[in-house]
Amino acid sequence: MRDLEADLTRTFRAAGLAAPDSGPGFSAGLTARRRRRTRTRMAGAFAAVVAVAAGVAVVVSPIARQPELPQSPGPAPLPTAALPTVALSLSKPYRDLWPDAFVALPLRLPDGRRYSVEAELGTDEYLLRPWDDQRSYLPVVFNARTGVTRELGTVPASGFTVYDPDGTYLTEHYITWVVTAQETGGATYHEVWSAPRDGGAAVRRARFGPGDMTVSVAEVGGVFYASAESFTGDGAVYRIPDGGEPQKVAGSDGYVLQYGAWAVHRSARTTESKVEDPAAVPVEKLQFWNVATGERRTPRTLTGVTVIDCNPLVCVGRAGGSLVSYGIDGSRPLRTTGDAVDPVGAETCDSCLPGINVFYDSKGRFIQLRLKSGVYLWDRNTNTLGTQQDGSSGDGDVIDVGQPGGKQHLLLLNRIR
Repeated sequence: MRDLEADLTRTFRAAGLAAPDSGPGFSAGLTARRRRRTRTRMAGAFAAVVAVAAGVAVVVSPIARQPELPQSPGPAPLPTAALPTVALSLSKPYRDLWPDAFVALPLRLPDGRRYSVEAELGTDEYLLRPWDDQRSYLPVVFNARTGVTRELGTVPASGFTVYDPDGTYLTEHYITWVVTAQETGGATYHEVWSAPRDGGAAVRRARFGPGDMTVSVAEVGGVFYASAESFTGDGAVYRIPDGGEPQKVAGSDGYVLQYGAWAVHRSARTTESKVEDPAAVPVEKLQFWNVATGERRTPRTLTGVTVIDCNPLVCVGRAGGSLVSYGIDGSRPLRTTGDAVDPVGAETCDSCLPGINVFYDSKGRFIQLRLKSGVYLWDRNTNTLGTQQDGSSGDGDVIDVGQPGGKQHLLLLNRIR
């Protein structure tokens, strides 16, 4: 997803999908993000087919293939009435349920810039993406205790007419970001940069292009991977060696990284967790492939459940008027009751099945649901529902819950026990 789409997603989703786009840099056009935890949303199709890093070699990942999760030959039976159930109507405000997981940060950085919080790095340190009314900036690390901002990268003083951040990722050992760089009088490329999480110099890992594309990045055990996808849907996944050209991963044509090193083929991708016609993308066609280990995971279907969305750990579906979540292998199904969906068979658009937006944390514990009736955070460990009616957004382990009292308030999911 583009960075400026992320501004819309993170800042205004809670006010409704029709909220005004007063976030940073919307006037500058769309730039990419990931969430990702990340996932890719196509901003639109462009006519030009893009060339990606010419002359790359095809290699097989050096990491041993891991055993795949057991797969069911058919749908698993779902005893809906017997499932552990939580009622939407009994959900409590986030702050009442998880008071110890809330933090408040300054509304602005010391230099006056606003920001979006990408991740918590540790005690008092946060990965931020700064912005102002004119543009977005390269990511920084902010220490909330000392007030010190650590810049991760620098913008060249000359040689480029565009040098914009195009996605920020917190990986196993690094902070990684993508830059869209248009040379003065020349072509547009997409640069992959990284810096150690605990400090150190930034390094340019790779450059993809020329042309318009979406580049997403993952890192496993110090090895970097990137998917490069044109806006016509063409693309592949590449391994990025130290000091060399990106090497195409064998069999990765048409794949894009969506959740870290987990990739999905373009033929099976849904539209950003919102399925207007679930039958158009059967879950049997959806398979997650870990390009670092070789493991593949296919979501298991449950009888009577229409799948809305899955990630490599959990799935969310619809069963009658309820929502059901379960492990990707069909384990531990849970159910909500309440006004989760509109009645089937309504003829007017106002009564059609609403789009249900689903967002995940990194561990498969929390699912954020954006329904007509409100915004809910589902804790699968305790089968508890929290609700936040105003100003919240979340995709990953940090949920922005607004700016009351002139502070940036966050719910940090990693702090919930």
